[in-house]
Amino acid sequence: MESNERLFEITFAMMKDQKHKLMLDDFLYLNDNLSEERSFAEDEELKTARQLMPMKFMFTMTIVCLQGGICLNVNLMDMEMHENDALLLTPGSILEKMEPMPGSKLLIMAFANDTDNHALNFATASVRKYFLRPAIFHGDKEDMEELLGLYKQMRLVLTHRRVDNTREKIENLLQGLVLLFMGQKSRFEKEQNYQRPTRQEEILLDFIQEVHDGCQEHRDLKYYADRLCLSASYLAHVVSETSGRHASEWIKDAVILEAKAMLRKGSYTVQQVSLALNFPNQSFFGKYFKNAVGMSPRQYQQEG
Repeated sequence: MESNERLFEITFAMMKDQKHKLMLDDFLYLNDNLSEERSFAEDEELKTARQLMPMKFMFTMTIVCLQGGICLNVNLMDMEMHENDALLLTPGSILEKMEPMPGSKLLIMAFANDTDNHALNFATASVRKYFLRPAIFHGDKEDMEELLGLYKQMRLVLTHRRVDNTREKIENLLQGLVLLFMGQKSRFEKEQNYQRPTRQEEILLDFIQEVHDGCQEHRDLKYYADRLCLSASYLAHVVSETSGRHASEWIKDAVILEAKAMLRKGSYTVQQVSLALNFPNQSFFGKYFKNAVGMSPRQYQQEG
């Protein structure tokens, strides 16, 4: 199967280190328009990205809005960010729209998934565990000042990098970001009267994440049970009892999200979408889609 028969996947290796965009090795990317009148709407990479949307991000990314706002569509959900909002995107998120409002001040931090930095891995795991759907958090003034201070220090280190200690300095600053993030998460949990997940809830969260990652190829519950080192019957029981929904429904939702995003893009035929999502044939895919959505893939594409 050709890779161009799927949603465009943007990997960390595609990110560029140039001008206002700074990178460190293979695990950190920083971008902002804080020190100039440059509008993100005119960013060349964003212009290129719009032509490829919807696209799937294969790394963790945080978008912070310090002024103005930005309209997005993530995983087919419309959302708006405003002043002091932060958005956490986990790997596999599908971005269909990213439109900064005039005069907006934004900063973007992207993190590769295969880094050996323990603090960063911990933060990424926390995002995946607790915020499987795209989550917008509204920080207070003190949070944003602290975050902006850490961000500017990272930019300074990368601008005047020294071979002997640049990575160590960046990792120490990332520790500070992790602590800030965990503090925000704790406050969020208190506001929502959050209780730590039980073992069954942890299994559910792990299952949902595995489905999020593997739904392009796999619709068989046994595959996900094997990934989690559980029997299929036990996993099905836990998912049903904990979520009130059958495991097959979770899998179908993820597959349909991928299918809708590809169909909405308009550059894929129904046959290509069927192949990309590993269906045996277009007819089977059509029945699967219509059963879930109430219309055929072609009808959905025409109405989109």
